[in-house]
Amino acid sequence: MLDEELVDHFISLVEPTDFGDIRLGVSEGTTIEVNSGQVRSVSGYESAGFGVRVRHKGVWGFASSSRLTKEAVGDAVEKAYKIVHSAPKPSEDVDFRVNPSREKLGYPWRTDPRGVEIDEKLGVAMRADRAAKLQDVYSTQTTYQDSVTEWLVGNTSGTLVHFYASYPRLICSAFVKDEFATQSVMQSLDANCGFELFDGDAPERVGGRAGEKAVRLLGARAVKAGIYDVVLDSAMTGVYTHEAFGHASEADLVIAGTSVLEDKLGRKVGSEVVNIVDDPTIQGVRGSFPFDQEGTRAKKRNIVEAGVLKSYLHTLETAARFRVEPNGAARAMDFSSKPIARMSNTFIVPGEHKEELYEDIKLGVMFSGFQYGYVDPGSGKFMFKAQYGQMIRNGELEEYVRDAALAGFTLDVLSKIDAVGSNLSFEGGTCGKNGQWVPCSTGGPHVRVRGVVVGGQ
Repeated sequence: MLDEELVDHFISLVEPTDFGDIRLGVSEGTTIEVNSGQVRSVSGYESAGFGVRVRHKGVWGFASSSRLTKEAVGDAVEKAYKIVHSAPKPSEDVDFRVNPSREKLGYPWRTDPRGVEIDEKLGVAMRADRAAKLQDVYSTQTTYQDSVTEWLVGNTSGTLVHFYASYPRLICSAFVKDEFATQSVMQSLDANCGFELFDGDAPERVGGRAGEKAVRLLGARAVKAGIYDVVLDSAMTGVYTHEAFGHASEADLVIAGTSVLEDKLGRKVGSEVVNIVDDPTIQGVRGSFPFDQEGTRAKKRNIVEAGVLKSYLHTLETAARFRVEPNGAARAMDFSSKPIARMSNTFIVPGEHKEELYEDIKLGVMFSGFQYGYVDPGSGKFMFKAQYGQMIRNGELEEYVRDAALAGFTLDVLSKIDAVGSNLSFEGGTCGKNGQWVPCSTGGPHVRVRGVVVGGQ
């Protein structure tokens, strides 16, 4: 149990005219790797410590320690103030608003992964790996992960929040090989919950789906590059929304001048059927949390409404600079990392289109799953490769294809979305920014996009 006395001690050391906050974290986790039925590695970790920030005349100082003692807190505050006093002063200071919260949340999940034996966790990985090894699958790779963190966040404005985060995850990849290429398909299961995520036949379903999808690619040819009408499944819609649009909505990138959404608040950035939300309050989804790493209560953020940009994702600092209320988007990888503006669960809101979105497409491509890609948030240029595709001919799904990639510019593609499905699903992931990695979720409905670049052969 983390000690609130350390928060009180920290507050007593901050100058009365300055702002300061402290984040204490204790984490424990497990990683198991299995390849084609063979256990490759089993590892565990434990970490504990705190990070402190002080803000003096607009300048931040940050320090951290792995020693949870009053002496270590004192040393960290001293170091943070040395950084503040040695740094150049900003040209303009801002006063920011803090809506203090005081709440202690218990562990909300049924089965704490920290109390589950390694043999049972290994069994989950082995079951998924065996299920993926179908007749035509020549290799499998499965990873089991869990991570549980207890957080205590306090600041000089009166915030004191105590909560937990638990991230169990199972990832299974199946590989197939034919005369054309070696292909792989990945399937995952993840959430913000306890070990009950793997109840029943959940491991077998994850592995089985990976194997079944991989086998579809046997004999598949590369798609012919060109301009097509396309349908994106939930996974591809989610990755596009997160990577191409979501990062550009993080306010620190906007302030730095490296976002395609700079100076676009209140302006149209997509078609009228597009509504984009970032919502960390969805129960059980991997990217959810009750409070951000500055102690601001999590809330749903409406980023785009009917194609118009309504807001950015803010920390206390960026909210002050935009003269808006903080919206709980400050996240940090661990106690030794600084909170920065980050996404949680970012998605296009489902629409009312219940029919299959490909029914009126004469020639197009259905994108399924996500493999890899890149994006430049400043220009909006991106490329995302699907795990596999399927040709659309005269409103029907036909042969499977490989190497299908969606390419273009963020706002151009957003403006070409003309139909949004009524379905909604999420896939968990881990998002990287500034050397920090945090749990998140991508997803959404199926969407139809007219006349976009498809890369392939």
